[in-house]
Parts: sequence; C-alpha cells; structure tokens
Amino acid sequence: MHPLELFKFCPVCGSPHFEIHNEKSKKCADCGFVYYFNSSAATVAFILNGKGELLVCRRGKEPAKGTLDLSGGFIDMFETGEEGVAREVKEETGLVVTEAKYLFSLPNTYLYSGFLVHTLDQFFLCQVEDDHLIKAMDDVADAWWMPLDKVNPDDFGLDSVRKGVARFLETCRSKKIKGIMGKYKKYIWMAGLCCALPLTVSGQQVEPLTGADRLFNEGRELFLRQDYAAARQTLVHYTRQAGEKAWADEVDYMLACTAYELKMPDCREVLSDYLEAHPESRYRNRVQALIGASYFSEEKYMETIATLKGCDISLLSDEERDASALRMGTSYLKVGKLQDAAFWFAVLKETSKDFHNDAVYNLAYIDYVQQKYDTALQGFREVQDDRKFQKLAPYYIADIYLIQGNYAQARKVADAYLALYPEEKHAAQMSRISGEAAYGQKDYAAAIQSLERYHEAEEVPARLAMYKLGMSYFNTGVYSKALSRLGEATGAQDALAQNAYLHMGLAGLQLKERNQARMAFEQASRMDFDRSIQEQALFNYALCIHETSYSPFAESVTVFERFLNEYPSSVYAEKVNDYLVEVYMNTRSYEVALRSIEKITHPSARILEAKQKLLFRMGTQLFAQADYRNAIDYFTRSLQLGQYNQKTKADAYYWRGESKYRLERYPEAANDMRLYLEFATDKNSQEYGLALYCLGYSLFKQKQYNSARDWFVRCVQNGRTQEASVAGDAYNRIGDCYFYERRFEEARQQYAQAVVTSPSLGDYSLFQEGIVKGLQRDYAGKIQVLNKLITDYPSSAYLDDALYEQGRAFVQMEDSENAIKRYSLLVQRYPESELSRKAANEIGLLYYQNDRYEEAITAYKQVITKYPGSAEARLAQRDLKSIYVDLNKVDDYMAFASTVPGGATFNVSERDSLTYTAAERAYMRGDIAGAKTSLTRYLQSFPQGAFSVDASYYLGLIDYNQKDYAAASARLEEVLRFSGSKYEGKALALCADMAYNQKEYAKALNLYKRLADRSAVQEERLQAEVGALRSACALDDRAETVTTASALLKQSKLTPEVRSEALYFRAKALLAEGQKKAALADLTELAKDTRNVYGAEAKYLVAQTYFDEGETAKAEKEVLEYIEVSTPHAYWLARSFVLLSDVYVKLDRKMEAKQYLLSLQQNYQADDDIAGMIESRLEKLKSVK
Repeated sequence: MHPLELFKFCPVCGSPHFEIHNEKSKKCADCGFVYYFNSSAATVAFILNGKGELLVCRRGKEPAKGTLDLSGGFIDMFETGEEGVAREVKEETGLVVTEAKYLFSLPNTYLYSGFLVHTLDQFFLCQVEDDHLIKAMDDVADAWWMPLDKVNPDDFGLDSVRKGVARFLETCRSKKIKGIMGKYKKYIWMAGLCCALPLTVSGQQVEPLTGADRLFNEGRELFLRQDYAAARQTLVHYTRQAGEKAWADEVDYMLACTAYELKMPDCREVLSDYLEAHPESRYRNRVQALIGASYFSEEKYMETIATLKGCDISLLSDEERDASALRMGTSYLKVGKLQDAAFWFAVLKETSKDFHNDAVYNLAYIDYVQQKYDTALQGFREVQDDRKFQKLAPYYIADIYLIQGNYAQARKVADAYLALYPEEKHAAQMSRISGEAAYGQKDYAAAIQSLERYHEAEEVPARLAMYKLGMSYFNTGVYSKALSRLGEATGAQDALAQNAYLHMGLAGLQLKERNQARMAFEQASRMDFDRSIQEQALFNYALCIHETSYSPFAESVTVFERFLNEYPSSVYAEKVNDYLVEVYMNTRSYEVALRSIEKITHPSARILEAKQKLLFRMGTQLFAQADYRNAIDYFTRSLQLGQYNQKTKADAYYWRGESKYRLERYPEAANDMRLYLEFATDKNSQEYGLALYCLGYSLFKQKQYNSARDWFVRCVQNGRTQEASVAGDAYNRIGDCYFYERRFEEARQQYAQAVVTSPSLGDYSLFQEGIVKGLQRDYAGKIQVLNKLITDYPSSAYLDDALYEQGRAFVQMEDSENAIKRYSLLVQRYPESELSRKAANEIGLLYYQNDRYEEAITAYKQVITKYPGSAEARLAQRDLKSIYVDLNKVDDYMAFASTVPGGATFNVSERDSLTYTAAERAYMRGDIAGAKTSLTRYLQSFPQGAFSVDASYYLGLIDYNQKDYAAASARLEEVLRFSGSKYEGKALALCADMAYNQKEYAKALNLYKRLADRSAVQEERLQAEVGALRSACALDDRAETVTTASALLKQSKLTPEVRSEALYFRAKALLAEGQKKAALADLTELAKDTRNVYGAEAKYLVAQTYFDEGETAKAEKEVLEYIEVSTPHAYWLARSFVLLSDVYVKLDRKMEAKQYLLSLQQNYQADDDIAGMIESRLEKLKSVK
C-alpha cells in the first residue's frame, strides 16, 4: 500500500484528484502540488546500570502491546535528538539523562491510529543520575534492569528496536563499544562476557560431562563446523539418550537446519514443525528464512514471497540476509511483479558486495522488459565481463543495439558471441540478431545466412525474423523461398502479417502462382493496420480475380465495388471502373452483379448494356432450373433495356417464348417467337431454326394446323436445325397437320420422311402412317406398317395402340379370327392398358356377331368382372343380356347380373340417372358445396348405382381441392376398386401424389407404377415414371431407383430437367451400391451443366469420387474446373473448396489448403454445415504458418 493511501484530497486546493506521483509522494492533478512523505524522527535509549544491566520496558499500548521495548519516542518540533531522548526517558521512567551519545540509526514503520508512519529511529547510549529511581509512566507498563545475557532481541516487539538491540549486543560481544564512554568500560566488558557464556563457559563445568551432554557438545561443534551429516547423526543419538532435557530448543533447531542443509525431502516439514514446537524461539526468524529458501529451491515463487515476508531479513546474518533478498527479488521477477523485484534488487545492489552484479544484471533485465533500453544497456555492459554473466549479457546488449537501430554494433556483438560460443543457449538468438541487423543494413545475403541458421535451430521461430528472412529472399529474387518464409510470419492478425501477405502475393505473381497470390492479397486486403498496404493488396486481389476469371462467390463484383467505395480517389480507381464492366460480363453470380449495378447512381451505356445481358443470363439460369415464371420476369426486364444490344434483345424474346410455351401459354409463346424472328441478328443460327420449330408447336397446340404446318415446313426446309431429332419431329408434326386436315396421302409421306430423318422417332411415324393407310382403306398396308413398328421398336409406347389398330384393320377386312388373335394378344401383353378394355369388349362382340354365343358369353363376362364400372363393362352387360335373351336363358343372366354392381336392373332407372345428372351439373356450374351435398346424397341412395364411380371420383376431387386429403384418398381409392373406369388414370395420379406428399413412399411407388402401366398418354406415363423414380429414391430402394431411372432414360423425348433428375437419382443409387464406375458416367454427364442443382452436386461428387479412389490429381482438376465454370448453387461449390483443401493436405501442400479454407471462410456466408467443416480442418492446420 502506498504510504499516502489514506490522503485522498489535495491539502492545497482540496481536489479529490490527489494521485500517486512516485513511491513516496502524491501530486494534485488540478493544481500541481506535490507532497513528499518523509520519515519522522524518533529516539531510542540504551541505558546500562552499574551492573552492566540494560533498562528494558514492557509496552503498555499497541502496537506490539505487552512485548519488550526500550525507552524512547518521537522528537518534537525544534528539539535536537539528544533533547528528545532525554525528554522521552524522563516521561516514561522518571530517570534524568545526564549525557547522551549517538550510536546509529535504523528505519522503521509505526502503526498509529491505522496510519503507517515511516520513522528514522536514532539510538543513543545514555547516562542517568540515579539508576534506582525507576517509575513506569506514559506508554510504559513496566520497567526493570535485565542482564545482557538474558536479553533476547526476538522478545522486542518493534522491528527497529529488535534490530537495534541485536546490533547493540553484537557490539558488546565484539567489545567495539569500548571507548565510547570511558566511565562504562568495565560494565561493557562484563556485558560482553555475559553474552559469550552460553558458547564458551559451558565447556568448563566443574562436574564431569554425562554421555548425553557430551553428545550434545559434539553435535553442536560438528554443526558449527558445518559438518551437517555428522552433526545430525550425533544429535539424533543425543535425543535418544537425553529424552526431554535441557537444550531441547537448541537441538531441535540444529536438527531442523541439518535437514535443510542436507536437502532432505521433508526438510520444510521439519522446519515448520520446529516453529510450531518453539513459537518463542530466538531462531524463529532464521528458520522462517530457511523455509523460504526451501520453497525457492523448488521454484515455488509465490510461496517463497509469502514465507520471506513473514520474517525480518535484516536480522539475519549478512550472508543469509543478502541471499534472502536475492530470493525475494528473483521470486517477484519470476511472477511478473517487476516493481517489487526492482525494489529488492536495488537494495541488494546498494548493500551486498557478493550479489552486487546479480542485482545489476536483474535490474538491467527489468529495464529491458520495460523497454528502458538506455539504462538496461548500461547495466548489461557493467556486468558483461563477470564470468557469471559473460554468456548472458551480450545477448541483451546485441538485442538492444538491434532495437535501437544500431545495426553495426548489434552484428559486431552477435558475431563475436557466435565465434566464442557457437553451441551456447543464446547462439540461435544471436544468429537471429545478426541476421536482422544485416537485414537492417540491406545486406540480404548475410541476413539469409544467419536467419536460416536461426530457423533451423528454433522449433518455433519468431514471426518478425521470418518476415525479414522472407523479405531478404524477396529482395534477392528467390520468390519461392520468400513465399514459404513469409508464410511463417502470418500467424496473427497484425501489421506484420498484413505486410507479409502483401509480399506473398507479389511473390506469387512473380512465380505465376496466381491462386496463391490471390489468396495472399485477399488476406492482406482484409486487414486495416496499414491503409496503403490494404489499398495495394485490394487492387491486386481484384486484379487476380479479374485475370484468372476466379469468382465462385461473386468476389469479382464485390471486390471492385468495395475498392471504389473504400478508395474513391485511388490512383487505381479509373482502371477499376473499366475492369468492373468486364467483371459484370464474366461473373456467374448474376444477382450480385445486378445488385452492384443498382448501387451505381449514373450508370453509363456500357453498364446498362451489361445489365441487359445480366438480366437475360439470370433468366436462362432460372429456365435451366425449370423456374419458368421467374425466368419470364427477368427476360421481360432485359427486354426493357433492349436498345443497348440487339442480339440480347432477340435472344430474350426467344427464351421468354420458350418459358411461356412450357407454361402452356401458347398464344403468348407464339407472339414472342415471331418477335424473335423479327429481331434475330443471325438468320442462319441454330436458335433461328429452333424458333421456327417452337412457333410451329405453339400454333399446333392451339389447333391452328394450317399455320403450324407452314412454320414446321420452313423449319425443315431451311436446314438451320442441326439435330435430326428436331427435324424428324417437325416432319411428324407436318404429317399430323395434314392428318387433321384429312389430307392423308401428304400426311403419310411426311411420316415416312420422319422415319428416314430420325429413326429414333420412327415408332410414332410408323403408327401414324398405319393410321393413314387405314383411313385410305389400305388395311393390309396398315397391318404391314404396324408390324414394322412392332418389330423395329419393341420398347415403343405405341405397341398397345399398334396391336389394337391391327385388330381393327382385320375387322375391316372381315377377318374375325385374326382380329380376335390381335385383340387377345393385346389383352395378354398389356392388361393395364385402356385399349385392353376395348379389345376385350371387341372380342366378345366379334364372337357375338359370328353367333359363337358361348365364347361371346365367356368374353363378355371377363370384361364385366375384370373392368367393373367401365363403359366397356356396361356395353358388355348390354350385349350379354341380349345373348341370354336370344338363348332364352334369362334366369342365367339374372343369376350372373345379381353378382355385378347395379344388379339385374342394368338399365339405369330414371331416378338414378336424374339424381346423378343434377349433382354433376351443379359441379360443372362451380357450385361445389351444392355438388358435394348432391353427390353424397346420390351415393347414399344408390350405393351400387350406375354412376357410383363417377360420383366417388367427383367427391374425391372436391376433397382434394379443399385439401382434405384423407377424405379425398378414401373416395379415390373407391374409384380404383373398379379397374378400367374412365377416371382410373386421374384417380391413380391424385392418389399417388397424395401418398408421396404424405411421405407414404411405398404406397406412392405402387400407385405410380400402376399409372405408368395403364396410361396410353405419353405425357401422363412420363409423369408417372418420374413419380415412381422419386418414390423409389425416397424409400432408398436402390435397385428400383436404378431400374426406373434406366427405363426413363431410354425414352427419346425427355425434357432436359427430367433427364437430369433421372441421371442424378441413378448415379446416387449406384454410388450407394458401390458401383462407382457406372455412377461416374452419369455424374460426368450431369456435371456438364452446373446451372441446375443436379449438375452442381454432380460436379462435386465427381471430384469427391476421384478423391475417394486415391486419384488426387483428377480430383484437383475437377475442382479447379468447377471453380472456373462456377454455379448458382453456392453450397456445392463451397463443398468443393473444402474438398480441394483435403486434396492439398493429402499432397502435403498444407499452406495452400489453409489459404483456400480461409478464403472460403471469409467469402461464403450461408448458415449451414460448411462453417463446421472449415473450422475442423483449420484446427488441424493451426500449426501451419
């Protein structure tokens, strides 16, 4: 605590800002007054009587109440020391001092009313008039004369008095006090004799020594001779013989000391036991000091300090006092309390001869740590020739010269040291100092030599040294080494790291390692310790991105924008503006670029042209993701800026038309295609030919066959379409247009041309050609063409249609037998096909017409039981009834009819029909609530009615639209009980979708497969197969996934979106099954287009698969390609960055791995699992510098 701690206010101005100025003063922060707290003067009296006895007093008040004291007290104002001591003796004892001689003085502290007063106690040897007239008064409780040999300094309570008494007794023993007062010579000699008695007279006793006493004396002699092992052995024997006898204090003391001196493991416990057993011992102070020394020897510095604080070091012998002071200073130094350490070393420096240089060295070290280099240098130079410090001091001297910029002297000292002590502890640091000094002198070759030697010797070299080593390589053109060593200087976020990163980037440019350069510049640009370095780094970072087309997370846009915001007046600003336009056109992060343009207050024509193109590209990106509605919005926005670029304007019309077509907005699509054809800049492009084709389709979908045919004809005649499939399909559509116009011969010719142009589309062409031949009454030709279809296209979707039409052709040729065979083959091969119901009914009809009643009855019964509720079943039941009537077997008919829904009353009653018709009309009017009520009432009234399936379907549809999926499912499943109804396909589709959405994937899979098997409509079948694929994948049924996807991929007319989805699911299933080679083929195809999410993930999976298979070079190539092409799906690109870091770790290119991870960490902002991946890997790379 500061001595003026209790003084809170300035005594001059009263300010509360009375603050510590130094260790003995406070200064007012307001008025500037400085108050110094100096010691107060006090006196102490040594008074001897005629017997050589000392006058001692017992204190009557605190502090140290009840302990021994000498008469004395504070000197009053205007008193001399002699006057003050005479007054105090008179006040406290009644004795009159006749003469007072000054002996010595000691500093002291005195606790007065809670305030610690610093005093200077002056000791006097006093003569009194009459030593018999003692009377205890004032602060003295008692006073008496005590023989000097009975005086024990430890009995005195006040520190300075205790020390003074010890010093006085020592003087008496050495007889140094003789001559001070001639009158007391004989008494002083007697006092000295008395003090010596315990050590000298004890050996001259009249009575012979006992065995125990002899052992004690021998032990003591051995102890005094410092033969501690022998002394201990002797004293232990003594204790065994003597037991509890005299000298117990002395013996325990010597045993405790020998335990310490012999470094016994329990020495501290022995010393502590001694203090507990002898709390009033005169050796207490020294034993406490030995305990402190024991802690110190074990480097327990806090315990050392606490223990030594508990003893009075000044009362120890000079040697032990100095050693204890050194321990205190060293302990404070070790625990970082430099001010306390400096105090003890300063005391030691002034008072100790033996430890003077130790104190000077440690004080210099403290100044060095506190950056007081001038005084530190002076101290180190003072002790550099001391053998103890000649290997230590030069290091600090050299380092101070280095810090002060005196490079020549630093090198001189360091090199001299290395020549003398090349293997010493500080040799590596001296190499560092020599190297850094050489760097300061721009002697880079010498710097490299010394700093490389340092780097080799140190496990974790200093960053500053590595920076200077890296810069030495940089300045000598050794850029690869510069890159490596500068990397070791980047372990923290500070100005040094920022500068190191900048020069790493510059070195990388020299080595044409642009990726490394880019990452280094990026790191430097993110630090703001030096704005000029940040500006240079940011510009170079932007330039690297621009020149390498590297922009996975839109850095190419944001970094130039950031540069202009932060350095609008930079010398690089004009270049950055030019680059920014280029970046807009090269980035794949279109939204970021568009947001950037929006921030420009006055965009130039070039910027607006870039915006037009970016809006168009954003539209195509959304189109690739099948987000047609949003794609249309971006194309429209691009067209609003159409005046800047004619080609982009035309392309926007084309793709907007494509988007509208996909949304079945055919009139609008046709209009956009016409506008494209008007504004197209290249009439010979593939897009121009496709526009003709798409315009034809838009009109075809509107049933404008004449106009559609003209555009399809233009498409195939101008030769601008490169794909045979497009031309073949156009010929088919031309044929369709002629077909609908009933120009059958022209239609047939076009279908035949389609087969020649694109054989893959030949099944449709042949089917239509067969239909045309039938219409032309060439039934044999029809059968022949359809046979070719069945033979050449065994997997065609038109096989069931072909068999049915062949059956019809045979009917037209009145060849009932072959017709029945064809229809039977159709029913057998495609039982779920809608045409199978018709074929089955036709078989019954053919038998009926040929009077083969029994066969007809069998055939009709199969239709009725197999397809209950269908139109064919109703027709079959009508004809069956007629047959039974003709055969006069009405009872047989009634028996059979009673087993069929609707019973024997096959003819729908008027009430049944009217009830259903009313409900259906309500539904068609949009009266959903009324329709639901009426349809429900109908089913209640006619549960087996002729229209029960119809009613169930409409009720299911109503529930579905009202999102009551449980009720909808129940109604639609009732419809599915009657296989073959006209609502079966729609009911299957709805039930499958509901099951899928409710995650009942097994049920959904079964329903989708049923729908695919029975559907005769290509589009409906395709949707069912896609649903089945998704359900199989959700079930993790890999075999089913692969089978369904493979079947889908065999189809010729798949949209790109469906094809991508099928490839993706098949690849994932194959990967899970360990069939990596097959999976890789699908993934590689998908990865060609990273704009959609399947391609984005596939590109990553290709690289990951290569990595897993140990083909790291291929994995690296894939990821670097991915970075180049980029993707809007940032997650998979980020995953690829993480993978690239794994690749580089495996290739032992850990610095690059770390830099990629740091770059990703700073640029990827999404809240997902990427952050965790980065952190776990960076943790493993923590030691990489």
